Amino acid sequence: MQRAVIRLTSVTYAIRAQKLMEQRGIQAIVRKNARSMHTRGCGYGIEISLAYLDMAIGILNKNGIRMVEISYQY
Repeated sequence: MQRAVIRLTSVTYAIRAQKLMEQRGIQAIVRKNARSMHTRGCGYGIEISLAYLDMAIGILNKNGIRMVEISYQY
């Protein structure tokens, strides 16, 4: 299954984002990003199915959760 990881600005926002996704029926897993030392922002994000990416971005934007980066896993 194709997955997307949305990296966020804090672990608090990652947990909040996970709860928001699950309230809307989207399975989300909080993940620690090993590359956090080399990039800006927090090393945490949520992993979701790529099929829900557009919906997830809309949910995060609507709730004021800023995204740092989106990566894809195939």
